[in-house]
Amino acid sequence: MIIRVKVNNMSEKQQSAQLPVCSSCNRPIMPGDKASRFNCPECGDILVWRCEKCRKFSREYRCINCGFEGP
Repeated sequence: MIIRVKVNNMSEKQQSAQLPVCSSCNRPIMPGDKASRFNCPECGDILVWRCEKCRKFSREYRCINCGFEGP
């Protein structure tokens, strides 16, 4: 995803933005999607993202830092 921003109405500055990825299915979470995010319940260091489908079907996720698994 590329974001273009006008700076001083004269030039454009380009920045790329990285989309968050579901911790269960590894699909990108698009802006406006009904997703949730929270810190790992065990270590609190990793931000866990869950897409709407994975939450609905209680698919497991795993923390990449401490190995905690949860639905």
